[in-house]
Amino acid sequence: MPARTRTAPLKLGERARSKLNRRVGTVDAVENVNGHVHYGLHYDEAPQDHLIATPEHDGAQLPAECIERA
Repeated sequence: MPARTRTAPLKLGERARSKLNRRVGTVDAVENVNGHVHYGLHYDEAPQDHLIATPEHDGAQLPAECIERA
């Protein structure tokens, strides 16, 4: 079994993908909340964005477990 290596934390401007909805975007905020890292992810433009009425179409605030490098 291969050894598990820790990945370096994401930095501002890096590309990442949400594990929840699989959308790709750019990290635009990094916050430490009660010892847990949360990332602000600004999604890339998608064809359905003009049809979505909620503010979540532009981005999301996600914990580190819900984001992977793109």
